[in-house]
Amino acid sequence: MTAVSICWSILFFNAYSATFLTLSAIVWLYYCITRATIRKLVISRSPDRERLFSGESLTVEYTIEGGSLVSLNCTIFPVIRAEREYLGSEESSVILSSDNNSVVETRLTFRKRGKKDISRVVLISRDPLRFFSHTATYSAVESVLVLPRVLNLDSFPLRLRELLPGKRSDFQLMEDPVDFKGIKEYEREPLNRIHWNASARLGKLMSKEFGYTAVSKTLLYLDLNLSKEIFARDVWEKIRIDYEEIAVQLALGLVRFSYETGGSIGLVVVGEKILRLSDSGRDWTDFAEALSESKGSDQGPQLPDVLEGDLERFDPSTTVVIVSLYLGEEILPHLLKARSHSSRVVVIIVPFNPREPWTKRTISYQMLPRTIEELRRRAALLEQEQIIVRVIGDNQSIQEVLIDLENR
Repeated sequence: MTAVSICWSILFFNAYSATFLTLSAIVWLYYCITRATIRKLVISRSPDRERLFSGESLTVEYTIEGGSLVSLNCTIFPVIRAEREYLGSEESSVILSSDNNSVVETRLTFRKRGKKDISRVVLISRDPLRFFSHTATYSAVESVLVLPRVLNLDSFPLRLRELLPGKRSDFQLMEDPVDFKGIKEYEREPLNRIHWNASARLGKLMSKEFGYTAVSKTLLYLDLNLSKEIFARDVWEKIRIDYEEIAVQLALGLVRFSYETGGSIGLVVVGEKILRLSDSGRDWTDFAEALSESKGSDQGPQLPDVLEGDLERFDPSTTVVIVSLYLGEEILPHLLKARSHSSRVVVIIVPFNPREPWTKRTISYQMLPRTIEELRRRAALLEQEQIIVRVIGDNQSIQEVLIDLENR
């Protein structure tokens, strides 16, 4: 409605112009009321939890306080800084009235780990005739911690070398045949492991499961930084960002695997800072919280230096596990030193995004850097010294590589 239209209606006053002026006054009054109402609203937010794993849904309840003299049809949606890191409903509708406070819910699903700021929310109010709209942003400090997704691991070549007190042990057979734990579904074990009575009762093959006379002792090194051997650092820095998520998921999966098999594990994160965690008095979810905000760097501490300083922490019952993006021949002397102080060294290199286990194989066009290729060629010789090196390609899943390791 322009000023020209209003002047014309006054000069040529009739029934039509009177209707027009009345409608203009109503719209203008509605505009002023809604604008004043939007400004005085108070919006509080209540997430249904403070921590969740990536891929899980978070429900946020918004309570709108302040009321309105007229009925307002509004839409509300959260504003997340990292827009590409979450999925959620674009908007939720709510009708504001003077009767009571209004409540609306929205769902968010975060793709990546880390601390997520959900402080800001935008409310848009439009008039019924769609002549105008009001937009207001409300902010109150609120955040949630998104834990990394856990990679499911069925096997990992950890050595059972640390004796349990009061248990018999020989290192050729770690299971204690008198410590019967229960039954499980048969998985290609020897025939003498089959529990025939349970198999007949359940209608499928079931095997016996025993406790162990010894447990694994693992020290896991998660390398999130760029190696100084890398020349094209700008390119690899972008690759490192995706690698971080995969490596953290693998590390957390290994931590949970160790807990489930009754082993002992310690974690060393080589990132912007050196983070050390032991399983003493901790649940595996405590590792998830620590890993949720772990970040790497292109100028951070180097893995070889950390290994060199930790040699005295290893003993003949320790399995040293290393997860890294890029390792070249310069790491070989440090691996040999680590092996001389420990039982076994397992190195997992993830230079590309691995294939998800539920997807089909495709043609691979990967080209490994020369230094990684040389390290992989020496893997057969290194295995004779109990130094196991695996480079996970873009056409392989992490799970199938680890299963192959266990079988070998």
